[in-house]
Amino acid sequence: DPFTTVGGVGMKAHCEVDECAVEKSANCTSCAKGVCEAEGQECHDPDHWATALDDWTCTCALPSVGVATAQTAVCTIDECIVTNVLCTTCAKNTCTGANQDCDDPDHSAAVLGDWTCTCPPPSVLPSVGVATAAAATCTIDECAETSANCTSCSHGACTDVGQACHDPDHSAAKLRDWTCTCPLPSVGVATAAAATCTIDECAETSANCTSCSHGACTDVGQACHDPDHSAAKLRDWTCTCPQPSVGEATAQAA
Repeated sequence: DPFTTVGGVGMKAHCEVDECAVEKSANCTSCAKGVCEAEGQECHDPDHWATALDDWTCTCALPSVGVATAQTAVCTIDECIVTNVLCTTCAKNTCTGANQDCDDPDHSAAVLGDWTCTCPPPSVLPSVGVATAAAATCTIDECAETSANCTSCSHGACTDVGQACHDPDHSAAKLRDWTCTCPLPSVGVATAAAATCTIDECAETSANCTSCSHGACTDVGQACHDPDHSAAKLRDWTCTCPQPSVGEATAQAA
């Protein structure tokens, strides 16, 4: 008989049973000794009265959480939130310490070490910045990113004036290193700003430069001079006759 009788002579008997301490049997179908412990959980019977049966509970072991009545509990743990030292797989401040977002996709206590750190905008777009069970390496292409959150990005500073944008280091820790490069045949590079493009129409030989002299002066023994190298000031080069002769012409042989 699993029940303990408490009382005395001439008194109504009071029967008790600790359902966590007694194994299940025909005499005690509600008893649960070992049921919780088999899953690493703690059993507790809040009321030992024989009239209060099946009230025992299983409680998950820390750092997981979960309680169930008259059955084993489903244990869960949010590895992003739990800071208990017993949780060796938890993120603790790994993500938050790096200014990143933490997410635990599966709170089951059987699935651990699956939390991720995600870089905050604008580092996330259009680049990738996610890591599992570790801080992420946050990257950002300041030439491609258009989010207003990215105050260091080019936002068309290069492309709007026909220049090429290049971000040599996509690390989110390396900002304002993007450059604008002038299109050929002009030359010019600037960091974190549109470049000042220049071209010496006397010296440039590229076929891309349709305004350049291409030897029009030198081929006939004349001197070529481009007074303004601004890429916005074209066909102002001149040919000057060699001494003792005199003569000068703009954008053609003299």
